[in-house]
Amino acid sequence: MNYPALVTAIQTYTENQFPATYLADGTAISSTQQINRFIEQAEQRIYNSVQFPSLRRNVTGFTTPSNKYLACPNDFLAVYSMAVISATGEYTYLLNKDVNFIREAYRRTTTAQS
Repeated sequence: MNYPALVTAIQTYTENQFPATYLADGTAISSTQQINRFIEQAEQRIYNSVQFPSLRRNVTGFTTPSNKYLACPNDFLAVYSMAVISATGEYTYLLNKDVNFIREAYRRTTTAQS
């Protein structure tokens, strides 16, 4: 599929010809700019949704009772999976939860002392 065919397919799918629009400051946004933004956002969404094996990394981090955050590598994109490894070497995989869910479910933010 070439670019003109993609533009036609987008316009047909969305049932929108993307006429030029104007921002509050009077700046015009052409139909070409709107279509290109639509394509870029679709590409970004696909890129974020597809789990490319070449982008996966295994990283070991350490937790401490006084720090509730885990450091991420500099090139971190998203969590694929996360596990807590016990002193005996047993892996316990964690469920990926939204931060808002965790904050609502576990309101107490102090660390437990043994």
